[in-house]
Amino acid sequence: MPVKVEGFTSRQWDKVMTPRIQDFQIKVAEEALVAAVAKGFDSSPVVVTDGKPRADYRQVKPFGRIEFIRRPTMRDAVMFALQELVKKSPVGPGRNGHFRDRHMVLIDGKGAEGDIGAALDAVKPGQRVQIVNVQPYARKLEGIAASKKRKRPRRAGLSKQARGGIYRPVHRLVVARYGKSLFVDFKMVKLELNGAQRRTKTGVISANYTYPALQFYIKA
Repeated sequence: MPVKVEGFTSRQWDKVMTPRIQDFQIKVAEEALVAAVAKGFDSSPVVVTDGKPRADYRQVKPFGRIEFIRRPTMRDAVMFALQELVKKSPVGPGRNGHFRDRHMVLIDGKGAEGDIGAALDAVKPGQRVQIVNVQPYARKLEGIAASKKRKRPRRAGLSKQARGGIYRPVHRLVVARYGKSLFVDFKMVKLELNGAQRRTKTGVISANYTYPALQFYIKA
């Protein structure tokens, strides 16, 4: 009885062609990266495979997508965030100066002095960079997010110029722009700055206020 072979089944086609397609994609991606690096591109870029940051590009799906993204520096992200915070800061008379002028950069809890850009360039993985607004009323301008767990409704910030807060919307902007290579978090933090004090009914105590903050870490 003769043996007849009439074309490929879809399963046979996938078995033969899938590895070849993947190999071709990987080869093209590697050649493109080498050419780009020769022209000054980042030699250790962030790899995005099929939309997943830091996934092995050699595991790309057939007809998938491999991206090599230049690593943004900590300076890029923090300076962008500062610029956006100033833009969104409400303008008006305030105690102890204007809110928009009170955004402070901290590195591992200490204020960055002198050339802030140079200090940010020296930040290493594992170090924490924060932008904090140190006006005593800064927390109230952010409002309160809704919480089902605590049965707490959302409360808008006190400023009519920034009802959605200042730090929260900037956090979303920074994550959208730099989130593939930097970890960026919004958090309320307690800081005791410069030995400041405040008066209460029971006397004078340390001014340990809660402040809105953006926190930055370099991803491995």
